[in-house]
Amino acid sequence: MHLPRRLAGSLYWQEQRLRGRAGVKDRLQWLRANQERTPAEIAELQFDKLRATVRHAYRTVPYYRRVMDERGVRDLESVADLRKLPLLTRDVLIREQEQLVSSEADRATLQTNFSSGSTGRRAQFQQDADFRMWMRAHQLRTYEWCSGWQLGDPFVLLWGSEIYWSLKQLVDRSENLLSNRREFNTFRLSPQLVTSVTDELVRFQPALVSTYSNAMHLIAKEAERRSLRIPGLRAVQGTSEPLPPALRATIARVLECDVYDKYGMRETNIVSHEQPGGGAMLIQAENVFVEFLDENDEPCADGQTGRMVLTTLNNSSMPLVRYETSDLAAPLPASAATSLPYPAMTSVAGRLQDLIVTPSGDHVDAYLFSYLFMRFPEVHWFQVVQSEPHRLSVKVYTPQGLSRQTTETLTERIHHHTGFPFAIDFESLDRMPESSTGKFRLCVSELGAAATAGSPHARA
Repeated sequence: MHLPRRLAGSLYWQEQRLRGRAGVKDRLQWLRANQERTPAEIAELQFDKLRATVRHAYRTVPYYRRVMDERGVRDLESVADLRKLPLLTRDVLIREQEQLVSSEADRATLQTNFSSGSTGRRAQFQQDADFRMWMRAHQLRTYEWCSGWQLGDPFVLLWGSEIYWSLKQLVDRSENLLSNRREFNTFRLSPQLVTSVTDELVRFQPALVSTYSNAMHLIAKEAERRSLRIPGLRAVQGTSEPLPPALRATIARVLECDVYDKYGMRETNIVSHEQPGGGAMLIQAENVFVEFLDENDEPCADGQTGRMVLTTLNNSSMPLVRYETSDLAAPLPASAATSLPYPAMTSVAGRLQDLIVTPSGDHVDAYLFSYLFMRFPEVHWFQVVQSEPHRLSVKVYTPQGLSRQTTETLTERIHHHTGFPFAIDFESLDRMPESSTGKFRLCVSELGAAATAGSPHARA
């Protein structure tokens, strides 16, 4: 049973106002208006925000003042001037934590967040209330890009981040009920959970589902196995994981809906989203400035794949300038953006995350391990490899060594959260392994595609 769309939308904004988030509506309206601008106007708007961010960083952030003084940079006259600044690597972000926080930050509003761990290394950063309002506004706008969804239409979020769930409050549940929104924790995708969530989707009849791509693929396979339809479903928004063509095609075919790709990270919020109607990924120019760099750190030509380097434009408390992601994508010519005036890019390559599969058929998302390992400060990097159904090999980079107590605790928690007593072999590394991109998959399944891509009821 749903509330009427307009009523649900009105109740949502009332709830935001009561929670001190009235600014979300103003930001969303501004973002909507920007969609009527020309590409040149968007580029000018983005550069103005970029220039203001760099000026603010020099004036109030100790780390940036130091490195900009070393290079004689005070301001940006053009985008090319940005390349005079050094790349902000994950190592620097970890090392310079306090020096990257603005002296003007209102620490009472700061919320500590962690990188998603897609490289296996933990980084901590701060985000303020203004950033969180921009984040919500950008989320709502990209939802609107998905097959005509509007605020108040039934919506489901399937999410497996324990950081996200740890921040949820009772008032969030009330907000969800009033706005035709439902949320389900997909931290561990057991066959029972996949069945339960599929049944809930059939009952709730959402117009839009936003979720991990792998999770929705498992749900699609479950729906196909049981010959189920999700009435009213218009679109699925895949996020946090790559959306391979075969997986995308299965979701679209089985669920009879459109499928959209979204790319972002906790450090920056949404970076790009597939344009309405499908096609190129459009960069969220009001939120982030994106550089595509080749192996010589020079800008890539249109269609040339390179490393993505990001500058955040909405977090004045801890701006990230030229943040090195190591994710790979290519810029596209303006003609690729057929419906909106934003710069275009390809989908991101190189972030594929494997699912770990228990012998009982549970599919365990890679982000589970990120959540478990980030609780141990001595762990700087890790990778979980499954080469046998009953066994996991865990590589851990710990400069100070890996204690027996840590391995025992990790083993216990892995057993608890996966629901299976894997035999676990720990390998302690004294240095990071090498990679051509600096990017590593959190989990590597060597069981073969059939073990991870099929029905969640398959047994190893």
